[in-house]
Amino acid sequence: MPLSPHSYSQIQITKLNTDSGIFGIEEFIKSLELSFFSKVILRNCSSKEDEIAIALEMQCSFSLLEILGHFNKGLWGSNDIDESPLQKSFNNLVNSNSNRIPIDIQELTLFLNDTTITIKKVYSNSIIENFDTIINEIGKRYVALSMGLTEKPEEIFIPVFEDNIQTIGSSTVPKNIQSATTQTTYYKYWGIYLESDFDGLIFDVQKNKFIPAKLDFCVLDD
Repeated sequence: MPLSPHSYSQIQITKLNTDSGIFGIEEFIKSLELSFFSKVILRNCSSKEDEIAIALEMQCSFSLLEILGHFNKGLWGSNDIDESPLQKSFNNLVNSNSNRIPIDIQELTLFLNDTTITIKKVYSNSIIENFDTIINEIGKRYVALSMGLTEKPEEIFIPVFEDNIQTIGSSTVPKNIQSATTQTTYYKYWGIYLESDFDGLIFDVQKNKFIPAKLDFCVLDD
């Protein structure tokens, strides 16, 4: 179910591997695969030759509920307050190339058995800084996201902005919500696809409920 008309993946990408000339890329991939029990694929989605904007894919053979449970126990990734495996591995990669080329993660997509989670960069190092908190927030809101455990969210897009909202019934939602691209941006609105709703829904993170409106998705692109 593609997000249309705004897509997270309408970018030119080049696969990153040991032949890409980036120091420490193999160690970075192996570290993530070990910590997240995933097959990791990296691509460069930057249009500039003097920077690396990583599109990170993790293909994990767990369900969403399974990774949430393992995450809470510290068995998948980590909920370490000081430094998560993703942050530690990324910092090592950046430090290995500190005098050569700037590196950041533009987009992280987690492919699970039943759900796909896509997280978009909103400021420098935003994904690295917020990944653990985002997974934790998904866990805290899983009952609401799954419509009271009646449906599994098939796709989760974080974050989204609202544009051209049409209210339904007596519900009123502000039009053209504008959000500063700060850390809080991740915890305002998410785009959700459920099996029963092809067009997708907007989830209000703070109110822990879906917005009763027909929405056009507007994602943040650099």
